Amino acid sequence: MGLGSVAAAMPWAYDWDRFPAAWFGANATTWESSAQIAEIGKYSMAILGWQHLADIDDWSAVVYTQLSQAAIIKEAHPSLPVFVYAGFGWAFGLNAGVEPLMLEPDGGAYSDFFLQSTDGPEYTRTNCQQMHSSNPRCVGWFWKFSNASARDWFVEKLVRPLALAPMIDGVFFDAFNYAYDIPEVRPWGRPVVNVPNCTSEGGEGCEALLAGTLDVARRTAELLNQHGKVPMFANPGYFENRNERNIWLNESRLVDALLGLDYFTYYENARAEQLTTILDGWWIDNMLREGKASLPAGVHPYYREVNGTLEDVTPHVAAFMLVREAYWYYFGSTGWFDNNFKWSELYEMKCGEPLDSMEQQGQSIFSRRYLNCNVTLDCSQASEGKGDCTATIAQALL
Repeated sequence: MGLGSVAAAMPWAYDWDRFPAAWFGANATTWESSAQIAEIGKYSMAILGWQHLADIDDWSAVVYTQLSQAAIIKEAHPSLPVFVYAGFGWAFGLNAGVEPLMLEPDGGAYSDFFLQSTDGPEYTRTNCQQMHSSNPRCVGWFWKFSNASARDWFVEKLVRPLALAPMIDGVFFDAFNYAYDIPEVRPWGRPVVNVPNCTSEGGEGCEALLAGTLDVARRTAELLNQHGKVPMFANPGYFENRNERNIWLNESRLVDALLGLDYFTYYENARAEQLTTILDGWWIDNMLREGKASLPAGVHPYYREVNGTLEDVTPHVAAFMLVREAYWYYFGSTGWFDNNFKWSELYEMKCGEPLDSMEQQGQSIFSRRYLNCNVTLDCSQASEGKGDCTATIAQALL
């Protein structure tokens, strides 16, 4: 058997004879049509984005509408793993469970559940910006996971209802890193003031955020696994501190904390040139380490589209094939909405299992053999700033 034959004990089977193209879409205004539900069924995994039905629900209960939509998708495609979206490091005002905490006068009893600056909570408007909305619920705050009560509330009030939801197979948790790195990231340049001895330069007090994050991750995975579900953690950390962060979560700590539990990591904007050329290709090195540790993962490259013409997606698929292991999924799209996901004939290839690990020829040329395919990726031009990566995925000569 190939290297990918060792599978994690996941709640569903992984099909090596099928390219694991995954869908991560949303429609802010309308329930999915019958045609769109049929289209989703072509993929190997489906995740509903936070934007789904946000406009028609006045941004008030996005998780609940996602669950209703997930039930419809699951009924049409019973064997398709279906996930809904939730925040991890940040608290959404558009989540009906969280909003009451954020509306308490003068900060209220729950003010220390969130990271605070000198004049109120740390906040993000990324939801507002993405949707060009001024709805007050689109503002997010950041959890203070050094607070044990906040951790308990998150697990019991947000995770447990999703663990009990019968229509989903897992939960995508966005912004894992925001649970610990906000004192250094400093949105809008505002300092965090309610985590003692933790500043933008780091400090021994920052360990309380890191330890709290690991505690929530473990309890979240335990609770979901108990009910046959799996979390997917977006941007949880890396094995090496290549960005030279003052507040850094070594992924080895996460692996140790979640030992024996099923979970996914997730890479955002993982284009071929990002994987192979940034800081001498450390992303792909990190993925290879995860693969050797049998960690499942989602990989999401964003395609470029110019005047309605989509770029050749082969390099991005090839980059994924270089690192793919069991329970790895590929989310290729031009954005976050339904019309940003288009099925490619390339997804219909049947390469089977890998026969060996990735090989490197030169600084930015890579290859890997599969049972039925040979994959080659050449990013030498991209490394020199002279062009894009090129790739071939050819049928193997038997």
